[in-house]
Formats: sequence, structure tokens, C-alpha cells
Amino acid sequence: MPQYAFLKKFLLGALLACVPFALQAEVFTSKDGAFTLDMPAGWKQVQNTPAATVLSLQKGSSRLDIKSVPCTTETCIEQKINADLADVKSKKMKVVENSYTGEEIKRIEFSTGDPFFYISFFTPKNDFSAGYFLIDSKAYSILAKELTYAETDLVFSFISPVEKSVAKPLEIDIKDPRAYDITALPAVHEETLEETFVAPVEETAPQETAPVKAKKPEVSFTAKLKKVLISLKGKTLLSKNMPPYVRQLGRGFDILAVLGVLFIFLLIGSGCVRPFLRKGVHLPPANPNSLYPIWFKRLYGTPSLIFRAKDNQGNTLISLSSRWDSLFLFSGLALIVLSFAVLAVAGLCEQTNVLPVSNFVYNTVYSACSLVIPLGGIVFFCGLVWSQLVLREITLFDRKGQKAAIILQKGFGLKNERYEIYFARSKDVLVVTRKRFSFRRDWRLFTREGAALAHLAEPSALRAILRKVFGHLWGVLRADYVINGAMDAQGSLQNTHAPFDSFVCNIDKPQAINARDLLAVSLLINIRDRDKWYPWFN
Repeated sequence: MPQYAFLKKFLLGALLACVPFALQAEVFTSKDGAFTLDMPAGWKQVQNTPAATVLSLQKGSSRLDIKSVPCTTETCIEQKINADLADVKSKKMKVVENSYTGEEIKRIEFSTGDPFFYISFFTPKNDFSAGYFLIDSKAYSILAKELTYAETDLVFSFISPVEKSVAKPLEIDIKDPRAYDITALPAVHEETLEETFVAPVEETAPQETAPVKAKKPEVSFTAKLKKVLISLKGKTLLSKNMPPYVRQLGRGFDILAVLGVLFIFLLIGSGCVRPFLRKGVHLPPANPNSLYPIWFKRLYGTPSLIFRAKDNQGNTLISLSSRWDSLFLFSGLALIVLSFAVLAVAGLCEQTNVLPVSNFVYNTVYSACSLVIPLGGIVFFCGLVWSQLVLREITLFDRKGQKAAIILQKGFGLKNERYEIYFARSKDVLVVTRKRFSFRRDWRLFTREGAALAHLAEPSALRAILRKVFGHLWGVLRADYVINGAMDAQGSLQNTHAPFDSFVCNIDKPQAINARDLLAVSLLINIRDRDKWYPWFN
């Protein structure tokens, strides 16, 4: 069709028009021949430059000067760029930070692995970029003027070290007659051969002796451990391209990575051992007319926190409460832990060169993690504030779906938390207090007038500390409680120590504490002080 023919001619003409501009691009070589710079059209090399200048280019008001400097190591040029950065800041010039990592000093590497550090800054009238780079243990300084920061990043990436030609050994074909040219062999005199020739002397065969096996010195475990630590000295998972707040951790980052791996192995090991550590609930024979024991089971699969309670007479109650604070805490913690895990794996791959990928891939991973970690910290902080400041509310429903009781938190104290339980039918009110900042969980039940009804506390301080450090480890470290009630009543709140939460409440004197009251308190305790899979201070 004619319109398509016109479009083809137009595109062909535009392509031919662009060819001369592309051919105008030029490759400039430094005076010492150490590197080349492939620049777009319009750049010209400046003549009559100072002796230290190895390459100077200009295009209009834009200029690029590269000079040799007396440095041979990466540490030296890093000190120089830091000194230049301090000088720029002292003159009140604005420094442009890296949009991904927030760093003021940018770092790239050539194909040879040599480093290149540079900064970008500006005044009200001019834009500048300055830096230092190494090529074959020779250092150079570079200054770009009147180039945008995007153009600077592009131009600096055009610098390419010149590959040195390696002299190849001379190879001669064995079929070539010159390979066996007798004139090329060294001259040997016959007299020399006669003087050096000595007749062999018969020697008696020495008697064979049994070889003596040398005993290897025994190496102690401490010596082996010391040897391993010495071999690991100087090695780290940190990379120079990681976010600054991660690099500031130093060896702490390696320690966190090792602890994370050990915790994963601990979870796997405890999961394998868990089937052999079944701990049943031991209860005395139940009175068929009593409401005790009361069985509790958590129902999973919903955003809300739901427990089902069933007493010895078959009466069932369902508790419902929100857990947005826990969701925020877990989400924030998961983002932080996963980001640090990705950083550790990427650092290991970069240091060992396990994955043959470019530095651009690693820098992209580090930049993404540098954004995710602060986001996870914000989400975690919101969950922490929510859990400590927003008052909790728990609703209990009977089998008909009607409200049986409401549990409301009544503020925070420095030492105790206070809750009130309102029963819908009887209009009774109970007061429950929780001791804060304690190794063992401690709860007390009172009447509205302040009369003590029951005291529920963890019996094992060791289990409580281990749970704070390792989590409940597939239910092995879940909390149990001992109940001391009125009329010297004794009871327990026993967990089944299963991966999924379930427990049972029983007391030896049912008439001492109303089963309704103890049921509500047991639900409150297991909702407020839930055992977590991961380390937690609660």
C-alpha cells in the first residue's frame, strides 16, 4: 500500500541520516596507553596540557581532565576521595547521594577488578564530578565539569583498561627440519666425556629393614578450633557494595548469619526429635458431675485469633480476638530476617564466586535489600507500638452464638497489666492482673472487691528463658501453669506441647473456683501470652 511504502522510505532515510553521527564517535587513548575512553560525537582532545595530565577532552562548556596521581593501592585512592568529599562539604557545596544506597561516594569496578571511586556535587552555577581509579597499580584522578549526573555515570563507564599482550612461547613444528638442526646444539668435546665418565662399582645390596611408622602427634580439639578460626580470620560475608548500615555491623553481620544458620539447624533437629518426645497430659480421674477438666484448642486458618473451649459436661465456648499487632510484628520481622539472609547468601556467592554473575546483579540485590530492611523495621515498630499501647478486647460466645463474656484491658502500668471480665448473664465482674517484665509469666485473679481467687504462674524458669531465646521449638517449650486457688485448691493449666496450641485446665477442688471464671482466665492467658515459633521477649 502507498502509505506503508512512504513509511519504509522515511525509516530508511532516518537510519541513513543517523549513520554519519554514529561514525563520528571516537576512541581516545591516554598518553601512557593504560586506558581508552570511547566518547560520543563532538568531543575533542585538548592539546598543550600539563605534564601530569594523561587525557583531556572538551565539548563546548563541558570538560573532562584525567591526571596521574602518586598512588598504587585501593586504600590510597579511597583516602583521597574521602579527603575530597570533606573538602567539598567544607565549601558548602551540595553532594549528590546514590539514589539506591544513599551513599555519597559511588564505587564501580572495571573488567579487571580495579576500583573506581567518584562523587558528584554542584554549585549554584556548575555541576562537577570527581574521582579516582586504579589501572594496573597506577592511580588516576578524573574531574568532569558541566556534565549531568546521568551523563557522568555513562561517561565514566566508557573508561576501559587496555589489555596487555602476553608474549607466547615459540612453537616449532617437530616436522620442520629446523627443529633438529645440529648447529643449534651445544658443542661437546670428547675429552670432557672421558674425564667425566666413571666406571660403576658393584655395591652390596643393603639389608632391608622394616619401615618405622612415625606416630602422628595428636591434635587437641582446642588446637583444631584455633586452626579453623585462624583460617577464617579476614574472611567475611560483607561486601563493599552493601548498604552502609549493614557494613557498619562488621563482624556482627557474620555472627548474625551464623546464628541464623544454627537456629535453622536447631529447628530441623528439634522437629526430628519432637515425635520421640511426646508429652501427654496427665489428669486424675474426673468427676462425671464436675465441669472440670476444661479442654482448649486453637483454631487456625483465619486472620482473627480463635479458641474453642469445652468443659466436662459438653458445654462449648468460642473466643474471638483480633491480632493485628502480631501480624505487623511477624511481617516486619520476616522482611528484616529474609533481607539479611539474602544479603548473607549474596555476599557468600560474591566472595566465593559460586554464581558467575556480574557486579550489577549483586548491586541490584543489595539495593533492593537496603530498601526492604527499613520497610520491615517500620512495620515491626508499628506492631510493637500497637501491642503495647492499643488496649485488647476478647469476646466469648456460647454455642448459640450469643455473647457470654467480654474481656477488656484497662490500661498499662509500669509493673502490671489490668484486665476486667464482664459476664453477660450474671453481670459479674472479675479483675485479672499480669506481671510485666518477668522471666516467668505470672497472673492473678481477683473479685471486683479485691479478694484473691487464684494465682497462675509458670513453674519452670529455665523453660521460660529457653523459650525466649529459641521459641517454643515445635511445642516442646510451650508454657505450663500451676494454679493456687482459694480454700488451698491446687490445679494446673497443662499444655499438650504439640506444634499447634491446645491445653487443658483442671483443679482438685471444683467448688473453690467457678469453672466459668477459670475458663475465661485461661483463654486470656493463652491469647495474651502466646508461645511463638521464633525468639521473643514475652
